[in-house]
Amino acid sequence: MSVAPWGGSEELWSQAALRLRAAGHEVAASVCWWPSPSRQVEALQEQGVELFLRKSAVQSTLFTRARRKIQRLGEKKPAEFAWLQNYQPDLTIISQGGNADGLDWMKFCKEARFPFVVICQCNTEAWWPTDGAAAVMSEVFSAAKQLFFVSRTNLELCERQIGRRLPNALLARNPFNVSPLAMVPWPVETGTWRLACVARLDPPAKGQDLLLDVLAHSRWCERAIEVNFYGTGPYAEGLKQLADFLRLKSIRFHGHVDDISSIWAGNHILVLPSRFEGLPLALVEAMWCGRPAIVTNVAGNAELCADGETGFVAAAPAVELLGQTLEVAWDHRHKWSQMGAAARARVETLIPKDPVGLFTNQLLSSVGVRSSR
Repeated sequence: MSVAPWGGSEELWSQAALRLRAAGHEVAASVCWWPSPSRQVEALQEQGVELFLRKSAVQSTLFTRARRKIQRLGEKKPAEFAWLQNYQPDLTIISQGGNADGLDWMKFCKEARFPFVVICQCNTEAWWPTDGAAAVMSEVFSAAKQLFFVSRTNLELCERQIGRRLPNALLARNPFNVSPLAMVPWPVETGTWRLACVARLDPPAKGQDLLLDVLAHSRWCERAIEVNFYGTGPYAEGLKQLADFLRLKSIRFHGHVDDISSIWAGNHILVLPSRFEGLPLALVEAMWCGRPAIVTNVAGNAELCADGETGFVAAAPAVELLGQTLEVAWDHRHKWSQMGAAARARVETLIPKDPVGLFTNQLLSSVGVRSSR
């Protein structure tokens, strides 16, 4: 990542790197330098992964960074490419927060004839590639041994954005942070219905402002609810200020919580008003814990959450539509426990219990190495 020391989009490649290293493979990683490195980066180094620390990009939006990288494709190759040239990898994994911010890496690997695969963690209609960008994307995507998208919806959107099919694309699932062995017991009933919004505090992506606007309606102020926000981010104080501005009394901000199961021990339903996504871990984890969800129909949300069966799906991330969906969910609140059990059954069929192991085997297969598993 270039805007934070670590994030959920880094877990798939990094955990696969640790698996490969433990199996005796030589592994190196290029990561952004930060004054205080994340514990995950330190763990990579401790386990024998060679690190190349590159200069962090100027903090900006995902899509601004992608445009800048397209613009610099013809420029002199930066130091990280010289490092990769010297390393001579058998396979390069290019992990992107979006679907275009690794284009310069792909272009270099294609020109150097280094086999490479690409992980695309997110996509959105809010950014549509220009003709030049689409041509570059089409060229380098077709050169990849494999493209991994975390949701089918985002893969199909990418195909529309560049106007061509991507036959080398597969779905990949990110590792989750709860046990898949058993559901979390339903919360003790107290007469208050507790909704949990589990996401980094980032309204442009996660849409927390939409939820706060809905909750400001008088009908919600009169209901026996508590809405708990879990997560941190650069918009934390602004969201708290917005909640105060709207005079919301049933809102609680808890910051980051390591033990995800503890969140679901005390909450009945997930609410995730995202504007864009990949496939949110918060949804996957809530379903493993036996909780239904209220989501917007973006990216992979509706691929997992079946409207009216395992949760409720708003047609789009808009206050009016989210409000309508919350009303439907409220009217069916006495079915939430039953829907949570259905959510658990559904996630068992859609998400592998060991997504890192599956991904690692796919990486080895892409270079003709048979897994020992």
